[in-house]
Amino acid sequence: MTFAKGHYDSMYGRIESAWDISNGQLTYTATVPANTSATLYLPTTNLRGITENGKPVAQSAGIRFLKFENGKAVFELSSGSYRFESDFK
Repeated sequence: MTFAKGHYDSMYGRIESAWDISNGQLTYTATVPANTSATLYLPTTNLRGITENGKPVAQSAGIRFLKFENGKAVFELSSGSYRFESDFK
């Protein structure tokens, strides 16, 4: 599989998630409803290789790095819409 997308209409609003792998680049988009948060597991071992809306993930508001776990960076996302890009091997 090289892409997937879906949504769920929760009692807090629509939760959306989509990913695509093209030319060794992973693009992941998500929407987290107001007054909620989400945990994101993004496959990578290098935080410096991840951008969110074109800037380093460490400089993006609403995103908190939690840890690395099993080859994935784990983030807490506040409500909002996000677009992550990362090299994917």
